[in-house]
Amino acid sequence: METKTKKTGRFRRLVFGLMGSTLSKVVIHRMLRKKIDKSPTALPADLGRCSEILFVLPSDKIEMIFQLENLFSILGRYKNSHTTFICPAAYSSFVNGLKNVRVIKFNPAEFSLYSEEFNRLVKELTVKSFDICVMLERQCSLAHLYLAGLSRAHLRIGWEAERCYPFLNIRLIPVKREGVTLWERNLEAAKILDADVESRVRWGVQKSTAEEITQLLGEHKLKKDPALICIDLASLERNCGKEWCAELMKSLKNAPKIGQFYIFGGTDDENNAFGDAPFPILPKMSFSRTAALIACTDLVVTGFGPLFGLAQISSRSKLVPVMTGEQTEFYCKRNERIMPVVFSQTPGPGAEEVKAVQKNLKALMAVTVAAGGGDGEEAETKEAKTGQPGSGSAFGGGQRAETAALQNRNQGQGQGQGQGQGQGQGQNRNQSQKI
Repeated sequence: METKTKKTGRFRRLVFGLMGSTLSKVVIHRMLRKKIDKSPTALPADLGRCSEILFVLPSDKIEMIFQLENLFSILGRYKNSHTTFICPAAYSSFVNGLKNVRVIKFNPAEFSLYSEEFNRLVKELTVKSFDICVMLERQCSLAHLYLAGLSRAHLRIGWEAERCYPFLNIRLIPVKREGVTLWERNLEAAKILDADVESRVRWGVQKSTAEEITQLLGEHKLKKDPALICIDLASLERNCGKEWCAELMKSLKNAPKIGQFYIFGGTDDENNAFGDAPFPILPKMSFSRTAALIACTDLVVTGFGPLFGLAQISSRSKLVPVMTGEQTEFYCKRNERIMPVVFSQTPGPGAEEVKAVQKNLKALMAVTVAAGGGDGEEAETKEAKTGQPGSGSAFGGGQRAETAALQNRNQGQGQGQGQGQGQGQGQNRNQSQKI
């Protein structure tokens, strides 16, 4: 029976592949026509009775991290609702332990239309209907759109993709806007769902995990006092090159001591390549252990990568990112805890950028801890006990993103416009919001 199912799945994938994306979406829409909610969608919607919410989480780790504030803002707004996550198995620790949560893990590498992994997810979702579906995966495949339609949700929110309507009936359309970061763009989904995006989320780590990190630091002769400074050497080498990183290591080793340096562990191959580094090299670790490590680290020097995103969410760590001007503009938050070192893509970073890293390190270490940052560890401990994300000012203030909402009625019913949280007039089946 299982062999027959696999053969049927392969045949269906072959047929859809021959039909092409556009025709395949039409066929899938007809298959799901009795399940997709076609009732008009109005913004602002009546969200008071939303008891079942489905999230489809990104397959890319960096994208997942940059969606965390958006995700936790929505969870804070609907903390009494039952939540289902379709989550890559490798990133399940991002959401495990939350209240009223059901986590359905899957392997993205084996997830395609009518694959064994896809059929299992369909079977899991068929047992219930949802009020809201939030598609956080930007690179939507036919399989992702199928799951959105299968959810039966009245509000199906996600990022614009080719012919994603009617699978997604509220779409966020990226447009070029200067001075608006990816963090702020991602929060538009939370605004539409009436979440408080001005609050800043915090999450905690288990006490046992924090103790493991303390023990690990001790094994490498590192203590929490004096200041701990993390060097994300793997991301720096990817962004700046090995030669530049070697000069940076040499410079930091010979500079006046401002704290205890350690190197954040990468893959086994990367760690072996770091063998000549003058500072302790920590092993590669899980997300929960990484979060615990960042919680007790005072400053992070990094390039673009997962640790760069996590450090920006931290209530404690200061940050010296080394990246291009375009990356800085789009990915860096605007607050006093972050002092980027910007270089040109051509010819790349050089001696001046090495000096700038040292200068920014000294400046940040001399800055008084930002107001509200001192109670971060206490808040994290409390939340670790409840297992529920909270909100507060630990992450500092970010610039509020401007919103231009465009709501298009179908079938010649006219147009309505809104701002802020996607407020609009009239009823619309298909709504697009430019962010």
